[in-house]
Amino acid sequence: MIRYRYLAFAAAIALAPAQAFAAEAPGARNIILMISDGAGFNGWLAADYFEGRAGTQPYQTARPDGTAPYIGASAHYALRLIAEDGAVLANEQVNAARGAEEQYYDPRDRWTRLEGAFDNDFAPVSIAYTSYTDSAAAGTALHAGRKTSSGRVNMSWDGSQRLQTIGHIAHDMGMATGAIATVQVSHATPASVWAQVDFRNQYAEIFRQMSDGRLDVMMGTGNPYFSAGGRPVAEPDDRAFNYVGGRETWEALTSEEGLNGYTLIRERGQFEALAEGGVDLPRKLIGILPSTGATQATRMDFPQDGSTPSGMAFNPDMPDLATMSLAALNVLNQDEDGFFIMIEGGAVDWMGHANNMPRFIEEQMEFNAAVNAVIDWVETHSSWDETLLIVTSDHETGGIWGEGTFEAASGLPQQITMDQAILSQTRFDPERDRFVEFRAVQDRGAGEIPGHQFASGNHTNDLVPLWALGAGSHLFEPFERHDAFAEALWGEPYGWDGNYVDNTAVFHVMNAVLANRARNAVREASERAAAQ
Repeated sequence: MIRYRYLAFAAAIALAPAQAFAAEAPGARNIILMISDGAGFNGWLAADYFEGRAGTQPYQTARPDGTAPYIGASAHYALRLIAEDGAVLANEQVNAARGAEEQYYDPRDRWTRLEGAFDNDFAPVSIAYTSYTDSAAAGTALHAGRKTSSGRVNMSWDGSQRLQTIGHIAHDMGMATGAIATVQVSHATPASVWAQVDFRNQYAEIFRQMSDGRLDVMMGTGNPYFSAGGRPVAEPDDRAFNYVGGRETWEALTSEEGLNGYTLIRERGQFEALAEGGVDLPRKLIGILPSTGATQATRMDFPQDGSTPSGMAFNPDMPDLATMSLAALNVLNQDEDGFFIMIEGGAVDWMGHANNMPRFIEEQMEFNAAVNAVIDWVETHSSWDETLLIVTSDHETGGIWGEGTFEAASGLPQQITMDQAILSQTRFDPERDRFVEFRAVQDRGAGEIPGHQFASGNHTNDLVPLWALGAGSHLFEPFERHDAFAEALWGEPYGWDGNYVDNTAVFHVMNAVLANRARNAVREASERAAAQ
C-alpha cells in the first residue's frame, strides 16, 4: 500500500530540468547509486585488467534477462571562485570570493596539454587550469543536481542556500534511504546523500544531521576506539569522536537507550548476519566499522600475503563492501515504498592521492565485487523493471596514465612511497618534464599491475565511466555530448562510443524516475477510486 505522504508528494514534486523527458521515464521502486571515489577511465581499466575482466564485469554487459547497460561517461567540475577583480582564487579562499563562474568540460581544450585537468602540484600550487572538483562539490552535483564550490556539501557556493538531495526527495515520498562507505560515514561523499554544511570537514555536525532519525541506514568507519590502521586504541581523545558526532553523540549511540531509534552494529559477524538475511532485521541501522581511517586501504602491520596486490593480508575484522551492501539492502527493502541508497568505495580516491597502484586496485576490486553482489541481489529480490542501478565515479584522482605518457626530468622511476619529495620528482611538472602523448594504461595480463604513471597527487577533471542498468537507464541519452579523443583512448575495452553527460544528469535521471513513479501512483489511485 502506498503511503499517504507518498501520494501527497506527487502533486508538489519539483521536476526541475528533468521535466522535459520525465514523461518517458518508467517509475523505479528502488534506486541504487554506486560511486567509486576517484576512479577515472585509466584507474578503472587498471583494476579490470588486473582482474582480467575489462568490459566483462556483470554491470558492463547484458544481463541474462536481456537488460543491457547504458554505457557512458561523466564530466565533473566545481564552480571556480573569483575575486572582485576577476582573479582566480584557490578553493580555501572562499571567504575572499566575490563570485563563482562555470567552467564546463571542453574536449577541445582538455587534449591540448597534459596538465589541462590538474589542480596543480606545481607553481602556482592549487590554482587549477580548469576547475577540478572535490568530493563534496561532486557529491552535491550527483545528489542535488547543482554545481557548487569545492568543500560545500549541499550548499550553494556562497553558503546562502541549502540544496535538496535525491535522498530528501525519496524520504519525502515515503521511501527508505541509506548511505554506506568504506571510509568515515561522515566523509564528503556519504555526507552528500543527506547533510547540508558549509564545509566538508564539519564531521561531527555532518554525523549529527545524518543520524537525526530520517536517514534509515548509515555504514562506514570512524570508530574512535580504533586507529586508522585498524588497531584498538585504549583512550581516544575528544577529536577521535568527530567522525561519529562527538563524544556525547557516540555515548548516546552506544548507550542502552540508543540514538533516535537506530540499532548499532560494530562487528563483522553482525554485518554478515544481516547480509545473509537469517536474522530479525532492524528498521533503522547504523554500522560503524573498527577503524578511524578506511576499512582496508589504511591497514597497517598485518602479515604478508602474496595473494593480494599489495602483498599485505587484509584486516580480518572488517566486512567487505559487498557484505555491507547486502546488509543495507536487506534492511531497506523492508519498506513497501522502496528505497534509495548510495554505496561508495571511498578509499579508491585515497590510494590515488597516495599514488599507490596496488592498493588502488585492491579498493577498486572490492568495489567491483560489491557491484556484482548488488546485481545478484536485484535479480533475486527485485527486478530491472523496478530498480535503477547507476555505477560511476565522482572524479578522477592521481592523473593516472599509461606508462610513457610523460618523461620525468629527474629520471626517477615511480615507486610506492610516502616520501613526498620523491613523489614530487616523479609527478608531472610542465616546466620541467616532457609530455610525450596520452596513453591509456597498458594491459600486462591478469594478476599483473598494468603499465601506468601517476601525473598528480590531486584530483583532475578527466572523464569518469558511467554505467546504468534497469528502470530509466536510457534517460541519460538526452544529456549526451561527445569526446572523440577520449573514445579513441578508452572506448574499445568497454564498447563506449565517447558520449558523456555532466554529473548533474545523474540527479536529473534519478529525479525523473521518482517523479514518474509518483505520477503513476496518483493515476492508479484515481483509477481505483473511479472503479469503486
